[in-house]
Amino acid sequence: MSIARRCLVLAPAAWCAPALASHPLQWVAGNLPPFAWDAPGGPRGFAHDLAVAMAQRLGRRETVTYVPWARAVRMAEQGAAYGVFPLARTPDREANFQWLVPLMTVRYGLYTLATESPLALEQLRPMRVGVLRGSPIAANLRAEGFKTIVEAKDYRDLLRLLREHALEAVYAGTPMLEAAMDEYGHARPQFVLQTTLGEATLYMAASLGLDATEAQRWVAAYRHLEEDGTVARLRRRYIR
Repeated sequence: MSIARRCLVLAPAAWCAPALASHPLQWVAGNLPPFAWDAPGGPRGFAHDLAVAMAQRLGRRETVTYVPWARAVRMAEQGAAYGVFPLARTPDREANFQWLVPLMTVRYGLYTLATESPLALEQLRPMRVGVLRGSPIAANLRAEGFKTIVEAKDYRDLLRLLREHALEAVYAGTPMLEAAMDEYGHARPQFVLQTTLGEATLYMAASLGLDATEAQRWVAAYRHLEEDGTVARLRRRYIR
C-alpha cells in the first residue's frame, strides 16, 4: 500500500497534507535582515519566523535553506516547488512566480557614508553605486541616468565595500539595509540616506510549477496566523 493510501486509511486528513502533496513546498532565502538571515544563534527574521509558524500550522518540517540571494531567486524561478522570500513584486517578475503572501511595502534608498551636507540626485548620478546581485531595482537607477552600477552578493558585502570606498553609494530597501547595519556591527550614524527612489511590495512567492492545492495550503495557514495575531506579533518583533 502506498504512503498516501496508508495515510488516507489510518490518519485524519489534516495530518495527511504533507504526504498527499506531490511536490511539497521547499523554502529558500538569502541573508536579508530583518526578513530573513542565518544569524550566529540560528536563522531568524520576520519572514523566516512566519514560514516556520506556517509550517507548524500545516504539520510540516520547519526548514528554510539559506543560499546566496541571486541563487535563491533562480531556484524558485526555475524549479518545480520552491518558495522564496522576501521577493519584490515587480513587473518583470510578475509572470514568473506565484505570489502567495504580501509582507510589506518598502521604499528604496541611496545611502552614502555620512556627509556634512545632503547630496542632490545630480550629484549622486556619477557615483559608483552598489546593488544586491539578482535584484531588479538596478533598473530604477538606469532609468534615472545612473551609469556605474556594481552588484554584490549580500548586504554585508555592500556595506563593507562602501566603508572601504570601493563604492560611493548603496541602493537598497531602507528597512533591509538599516537592519543589516545593526546586524553586521556598523553604527548607523556612519551612513546617511541621501534620497529615496522607488518602492515595491515584498512577498513570500513560489515557483510556477508548485501545485495550486499546495500553494493554497500555505496561504490558508498564513490567514489563520493573521487572524490569531501571530503575523502582527512577528512584524512588531522585527520591523522597527
